[in-house]
Formats: sequence, structure tokens, C-alpha cells
Amino acid sequence: MKKYNIRAVVLKSVKYKDSDKIFTLLTKEQGKISAIARGVRKISSRRSGNLDTLNLVLVKIHEDSSGFKNIEEVRTIESFKSIKKNLDKSLKAYYISELVYRATEEDNQFSGIFELLVKCLKALDKNGYSGDLFVTYFEIRLMKILGYQLTLDKCGKCGINLDDNWKEYRFNIENGSIECEKCSNLGIEIPKNMALALDPISNGKFNKDFHKHVSEIDKIMKMYIGRKIESKFKSLEIDTK
Repeated sequence: MKKYNIRAVVLKSVKYKDSDKIFTLLTKEQGKISAIARGVRKISSRRSGNLDTLNLVLVKIHEDSSGFKNIEEVRTIESFKSIKKNLDKSLKAYYISELVYRATEEDNQFSGIFELLVKCLKALDKNGYSGDLFVTYFEIRLMKILGYQLTLDKCGKCGINLDDNWKEYRFNIENGSIECEKCSNLGIEIPKNMALALDPISNGKFNKDFHKHVSEIDKIMKMYIGRKIESKFKSLEIDTK
């Protein structure tokens, strides 16, 4: 048996027995893990609010010889209040956390995902920032960490560098690459400025002009991610209009 403290983002929770919950946590050191908090559903529990979904927390874990994890203590580091007060922000935050949950396996650590999620939650939490481009940034960076190497700075087939002199710009949903008009017969045609925006966004360089193509970029990325992860996201089913 061992005990240790670990920083984590709360991704999800499910009820267990009469008064317990099982929490899915994303950690830097161990990746995605599950741990049970006993008695957390009781009115008298002091831990329930600290374990809200999206919270960045410091948890004390008691792990037995079989690897079963119990949450003994928890302290909130950041609750991202601005996100939770805003429906649009909260849907974006729940989407990226759900994406991490569905795209990763238990106890399978991918270095960088924890930092990426915390970075994007902090960006969304800023007052006056909608976070549309940061969601795209998160999607692209996450897929790359998971091994899906999107090609956004050149043609994914012939390798010619992307520039504003191409006659057509296409995005191949199957392999996540920009393709020129000479190479692509299956790619979806996209506007030139949108094609030129994808690589800078993937590197965290946001130009105000990129916002003009947010909805188109978002649609393309959701299609690509849907092909790779083959999952429907509950957080995308809510219409905020």
C-alpha cells in the first residue's frame, strides 16, 4: 500500500453505491486514472465541492496492493469560476475535457496532455475571451500528442510548402492534411485564408482575422476528430442559440 499527493483535473464522476462516487482524473504523472471518494455524496462531506468537474485539484491518494485508488483528501487549486458562470465557455471546457476522456486510455500516460488541458482551461477562464481559436489549438495539439500527425504547413502528398499562390486548397479528413489542387481528389475544398490559418493556430499564434473562419475551421476539425476517435460528444449536443 502507498499514499501520495498528485495534481489532477477532474474529468468525470459517476455515482457508486449509496454515498460514494468514482472520479476520473487526468494527472501529469500517471495520465488518466480512476479513484473512489467514499461518502462524498453525503450532505456532510467537505470534499464534494472540491471534486467538481473541471476543477484543478491536489488529491491525496491511498493506493492498495492491487492498484485500487481511494481519494482521502482533496484541495482545490483552481475552480475556473469564470468558465462555470458562462454557458458558452463551459460548453467549450466540457468539450475539451470530454475529448481527453474519450481519446485516452486509463493509466496510459501521454506526456503533455495535462499541461495542455490546464493551459486551455486557464485561457478560457480569462474574462472577455470566448476561446474559439484556443479550442482549435487544443484539438490540433492533442491529436498530435496522440500520434495523429496533421500536416498543415505543406501539401500532405507532394510536400510543396503551403502559400497563397495555390489555385485551390483542400483538407483531407482521412489523414488530416492540407493538399494542393494537383494532389487531392478526395479533400474538402476550403477557403485560402482558412488554410493559411491552421498552422499558425496549431502553434498558438492567433490573428484577429482568423476569427472570420472559426466556424469553418471548427467544422473541419470536428469531422477529422470524429473519424479518428469514432465517438459522439455529449457536450456538443446542446444548442446555445
